[in-house]
Amino acid sequence: MARLTEHRSPARQQAVDVARHTMTQTSKISVDKLITGDSFTNFIKSVRDFCDFIEIDTNEGSNLFLKFVQIHLQTLYLTGQKLQSVDLLHNKEFNDLLTKEDLQKILNTLSDKLNNNRFYWHVFDPTNEDDTEPVCGDLLDDLGDIYKDLKNALVLFDKGGPAEIGHAIWDFEWGFNNHWGDHCINATYALHYFIQRST
Repeated sequence: MARLTEHRSPARQQAVDVARHTMTQTSKISVDKLITGDSFTNFIKSVRDFCDFIEIDTNEGSNLFLKFVQIHLQTLYLTGQKLQSVDLLHNKEFNDLLTKEDLQKILNTLSDKLNNNRFYWHVFDPTNEDDTEPVCGDLLDDLGDIYKDLKNALVLFDKGGPAEIGHAIWDFEWGFNNHWGDHCINATYALHYFIQRST
């Protein structure tokens, strides 16, 4: 299947450009030291466990599925909080490694598993007094975006080259602070109520 070209948001693209523009010969922490540390080892395990769980076509009931999702997201968030920043030392672009077709298969399966447990209401920033307009969230969108971000970075990381590993680590950390981490915390909040409602 043809690979997709990554479509970055303006904020993410600006962050990548800034990181590349300020590249130095030494990273904030040695990549070799980072990937062998307990914090990153625990995080990468949580990423693999989450992706494996999402990809496996199981037949557990809806409520049990929601509980497993909740556990995986909580683990991802707790381990993601400990991610450390690295500089992008290699000026290379990488395409998404997850194809549109494969992602759509995942979304179709997730939609069936979630059943009617999808839509909820929240505000984008609960700490902003001017942000009081409720918006409709979607667990399918949350889980799909988390999976897409993490799977692309994980496949890149597993390629094993210095540029690939460095870029994957940067993607993991940037995504936690700017994209998939937001989806993770919103989904965890909604899951609490979906699970309570179905028990």
